[in-house]
Amino acid sequence: MKIYVICDLEGVAGVVDHRQQCWFDGEYYKQARKLATLELNALVEGALEGGATEIVAWDGHGNFPGGLDVELLHPECKLVMGAGDGGPAGLDASFDAVFQLGLHSMAGTTRAVLSHSFMPDITACWINGLKVGEIGMNCATAGQFGVPTVFISGDRAAVEEARALVPDIEGVIVKEGIASEARGLAQAPMISLSPQKACTLIREGARRAMTKVGTLEPFCIQPPYHVRTEFTEAKFADENAKRPNVKRIDAVTIEVEGADLLSM
Repeated sequence: MKIYVICDLEGVAGVVDHRQQCWFDGEYYKQARKLATLELNALVEGALEGGATEIVAWDGHGNFPGGLDVELLHPECKLVMGAGDGGPAGLDASFDAVFQLGLHSMAGTTRAVLSHSFMPDITACWINGLKVGEIGMNCATAGQFGVPTVFISGDRAAVEEARALVPDIEGVIVKEGIASEARGLAQAPMISLSPQKACTLIREGARRAMTKVGTLEPFCIQPPYHVRTEFTEAKFADENAKRPNVKRIDAVTIEVEGADLLSM
């Protein structure tokens, strides 16, 4: 079975400070990349134990060097590199399932860790009226190819967000925000598992998720897709409104219509 893994950094155990751990020049960025790669390796081990025959991972945390350390990568995992963070590059109908590793919840989520939607200047996003963050967009993109999303790891808010879309998805919670208000990308108090414990649970969860391949239905939103985006300030809407096929909704909101979520 052929598996595609979408990887991010903010949902990894032990990652709490965006500036220091998730920026390329952050003092603890190298540490965070190592933690993320170890979690990916644990996922790969579990998926292989569950019957996976080919595993391809996409580093969704920006351009090179991204959020993964290729030197530490599991030998049975292939890595999509140089594709940026605009979408799961290379994902198509040849894959049997999608796994999401190290994900975070959408902007505005309470009791969350480093919640945001795509970019810090976006407050909300909708596909055909359904409010989504990166988790929902990934599920819908996979569904566009008829591929089910069977696994999610991240903070509790991220896993709950995924379960609202795919109730039977295999979820592994590696940390939990404890601030009652939404903090976005600001550092906020959380309770995290140790990296070792997180990797153990991820390996076990990935193995269980393999049993759901072929039974879980893809999360599908029917095209044409109307993707509406609300920004924090009008200047960001001004910039994006210049793109082709973009409709201005109000001072801070735009909408684009199309048949392919990846290209949109």
